[in-house]
Parts: sequence; structure tokens; C-alpha cells
Amino acid sequence: MRFTVTLTTIACLLLPAVPTFSQQPDEAETRGPVASQIDPMSTPTADSSAAASNPVVLRVNGDPVYAVEISMIMQTIQSQLAERGEEVDARELARVATERAIEQKLIVQEARRFGIVPDELQVARAAQMAEEQTGGRAALEAKLRNTGSNYEQFLGVIREIEIMKAFVNRQIKPNVIVTDEEIAAYYNDNPELFDADERVHAYHMIFIVGEDADPAVLAATRSKAEAARNRAAAGEEDFAAVARELSEGPSAPTGGDLGWVTRGALVSPLSETVFSLQPGEISGVVQSRFGFHVATVSDRRPAERISLDEASDQVEAFLRQQKATDAVGQLLETLVKNARIENMIGGDIAGPTTGAK
Repeated sequence: MRFTVTLTTIACLLLPAVPTFSQQPDEAETRGPVASQIDPMSTPTADSSAAASNPVVLRVNGDPVYAVEISMIMQTIQSQLAERGEEVDARELARVATERAIEQKLIVQEARRFGIVPDELQVARAAQMAEEQTGGRAALEAKLRNTGSNYEQFLGVIREIEIMKAFVNRQIKPNVIVTDEEIAAYYNDNPELFDADERVHAYHMIFIVGEDADPAVLAATRSKAEAARNRAAAGEEDFAAVARELSEGPSAPTGGDLGWVTRGALVSPLSETVFSLQPGEISGVVQSRFGFHVATVSDRRPAERISLDEASDQVEAFLRQQKATDAVGQLLETLVKNARIENMIGGDIAGPTTGAK
């Protein structure tokens, strides 16, 4: 990161929002109505009030950052790691999420300086998806109230995400140029990256539950996975359509698409399962430490050297993303250097900022 935030008190505040897999909050792998590694709107303890559960933890140039905002980022990071079968220390997760929240707030402020506003249609779609995954508008609003938040604040978070996307698309990416020479140079300089192992194009549905959950919860979750598997296997519905409707992971909106994966890239035994399938074949229900999976593959490829022509589009996209990321990083260095970041709950904030409270 471009600066370091020492966040003992903030981390302690956020850690209760990170339940174990045996608990049953809302969604996980993540963003449906079952268990989750991290629930940004987990119910507070009985002796805590809703307001106390979602205080302003930071101010960035005067704009507040609420505890629930950082918790949402924690959920996103954790779900991305879980998709790859990885884990992270909870305190490190809180630290990184807080740094990201600060950076996002700075980017939003810069975007607004350019007059960028969110796409309200995308905001509405994201809100509708959240409502569906939570069990409806009323259920979502109830969970928000339990964290001291509300629906308007929730929409505000979505709007900021859309503003950031628009800023990068309008102010950063149009200025990124990648030449054919750069693509060829990257290909020639990194031959090992294009020696592809055996691969499958995998899709899955996941129903989140911890291995140590109550037996009744395990059985109920397995039953949901089996019902989803039976729907997909009946042949009347496309696997991806069933995944979009029922899967409880971040790949659900894309029909459970995990992309091209190699052996060991997914959590065991999901990895072994997808490599045992032929294109179009649907697996039985498979349990991992994250829950119950149902998988299929659409294609298989043997180990091979990928040609420059085949790799060109991917290399160009990677270099564009790398250059855009570098440009955002350079911008953030300037924004952070001039930012006033206030810690509203005590502890230290270290780095090139002023106004620490």
C-alpha cells in the first residue's frame, strides 16, 4: 500500500463482524440466504445498540467512513480469497479493508471534482440483487437497521462504487495505450506464463456452510445443493441459469463461471471433481470446507504452449489493467499526500496524512 494505517482499535471493532463458518449469517462465497465467512451486516450482540455497531470510524477530508463500509470491503476481499481456497488473518483483513476504504473515498472525491455521477440504473440493479439475496427489501432493511445503518446509506455505498467505476472508465482507461510491440515483448519475456497446464473451463454453484455446523444445518444445506443439482441435471434449464438463481457465491451473476482453471487452483475436493468431468457432465454434490458445491465443465484443453496470437488479447488486457492500476496508484499517492484522515475512535494513523485524531 502507499501508506500504512495502524488500526488496533478499528480492527477490534470490526472483528465481531467476521463470524466462523459454523455461524449462519447471510451469504458468503459470498454475495443468498445462507452462511458466510464474513457478513458485513451481521447482527450485533444483545448488549450493543444499532448505533454503536456502525459508528463513524474515520473521516477522509471530512467525509465519514462507517464501520459497515469497511466490513463490506472485508466481505468482498474474503469472498475473493475463499473462491480460490485461500484464507487471511482477520486483523490483516481489517487493516487492508480500512486502507482500501480510505483510498476509495479519495477516488470518489476526485471523481466528483470532475462532475462524475453514478449510473442510477446500475445502482438500482445492484440494490435489487442485494434485496433478492437477502430475502427481500424488508429483510435487507431489517439487517441494515441492526447495524445502525439504513437503506439510503446502503444505496450511498453502491453509488460510490459506481462513481469509482465511471471515474476509472472515463478518466484513466482512455489514456492507457498498449502497443503491439509491448504485447510481443511481454510474451517473449515471459515464456513460462504461456506454457499452459491441462485446463478445464469450470462452473459451479456453492451453498455456504461450515464443516463444523450443526448436523441439521449441514443436512438442510446439502438438500438445497442436491435440489439445485437435480434441476440442472434434468436438462430443462441451463446450468448457468440455475447458478445465477441459486448459487450463493460471487460467481453467481455470471452463471457460476470460474473461467479456465488448472489442477489445484480450486479448493479441494472441488478441483479434483471438475477435472473428473467431461464437457457438459454435471457433478454430484461435493463438500469442501466452504460448503457444498455442484460443478460442470464446458471445455477441456491439454497441456500446451499458448501462441502469441491466442494470448494477444489476454496480454493486452493485462497490460492495460496494469497501466490503469499504476495510474490510479500514482493518483492516490498525490491524493493521500494531501488528504486529511481523522481516526474517530482512537488509535494511531501513520503515514503522510494530517489531522489524526
